[in-house]
Amino acid sequence: MFETIEKAVKHLQAAQKEIADALDMAAIEALVVMFEVMLNQEDEEWATLSEEQRTAIVAMIDDAAFDGMTVELKRQVLQLLLVATMREDGLQANYQVTPDAIGMWVGFLAEQFTAKNTATKLLDLTVGTGNLLATVQQVLAQQGNTMTINGIENDDTMLTVASGMAALLGFDWQLTLADAVASELPTDQDVVVADLPVGYYPAEVPSHFATTAEDGLTYVHHLLIEQAVNALRPGGMAAIIVPANLFETEQAQSLLKYLQSENVYFQALLQFPDKLFANKAAAKAILVLQRAGGDAIQATPVMLAKTPELTNVAENKDFVTEMTAWMTANQMLHA
Repeated sequence: MFETIEKAVKHLQAAQKEIADALDMAAIEALVVMFEVMLNQEDEEWATLSEEQRTAIVAMIDDAAFDGMTVELKRQVLQLLLVATMREDGLQANYQVTPDAIGMWVGFLAEQFTAKNTATKLLDLTVGTGNLLATVQQVLAQQGNTMTINGIENDDTMLTVASGMAALLGFDWQLTLADAVASELPTDQDVVVADLPVGYYPAEVPSHFATTAEDGLTYVHHLLIEQAVNALRPGGMAAIIVPANLFETEQAQSLLKYLQSENVYFQALLQFPDKLFANKAAAKAILVLQRAGGDAIQATPVMLAKTPELTNVAENKDFVTEMTAWMTANQMLHA
């Protein structure tokens, strides 16, 4: 399996580099062109290459044998391509790919929460390149549920990459180019996921937000946490990736006040092993919230835990058992 993935990545990276060199473009732009070629879509810049160049690049893509892979292998290949592309272009932290060591736990929470559903509405509030959404859908697909999947992203290049990823994996996503803070969102989602960007919201915050800072600019991830809850149906669940120091900043008080309001239940905060992050300041956690109403109750206790290291199979099995029991006890496994 690993040899198959490695071979595919090697050939696709070679094709991507040929495109980037021939068209004098960034790696992320070359990736978009390559996705379009793989999907047999027309591309104006691709058409400017000579027939000889196009033939050579298509041969590299064919050598990857991507089309014959399972969906899961395809996703892993695309993830590795994305990671290498981000590194090549030196893109900022908010554009980085969500690693499987985190994404799989978001998928687990979504899977457990929707286990009794026959149809699931899922929204990724900050879709980025689509890797987190693909990870979650891959987990949920094992249930055989009908899924309606939407994603929002404010960067057109990232959205184009996500659209290509969905098409290459055979996933049907409705993707929207928009500012998730300023947009009017649906209010009927069963699950909302997101790997939140970290920083300040540069524009004026709409007046209805409860998480607005008293002075100065507001953290965009605080506003998006509130938006995630707003997008849920009563009793729906949000599993969102946040900075590990979420409650240690100068704006934490307004966020905590919101999380104690009658509209939302703060259910869990799952931390990750320190060694998962090369830079401790970049550490992440998963914040689990429910919108009040429906079958939702305030979890007792709130689950504050650290996931085991990925390589420790026994501890991960025990943790899954513990989480499942906690979700069952707190009515989070109901449809």
